[in-house]
Amino acid sequence: MKASLLSALALALCLSFSSAALASDEGINVNTATQEELASVPGLNADLAKAIVEYRSDMGDFMSIDELADVPGMNKDALEQAKQVLRVDAISGAECNC
Repeated sequence: MKASLLSALALALCLSFSSAALASDEGINVNTATQEELASVPGLNADLAKAIVEYRSDMGDFMSIDELADVPGMNKDALEQAKQVLRVDAISGAECNC
């Protein structure tokens, strides 16, 4: 009984760690990320994260990761670093606020 309980606990731990690893491998969706999540991305800081969220709010979803270059304060180096972590998934039914 004790051995099966330990086995179940070990399996649960393995599954939780593998789920976290899969989530981080997928990246952060720039269209749904919070300001705090964006600020944790390499190359970005709190000011850029705020600018991204404001830009997204004003202009609508990003259609490509390269559109981040249009965000005020974004520079080439920051964008290149952020591209390693960020992804762009359009939100179903979302429309441009242009």
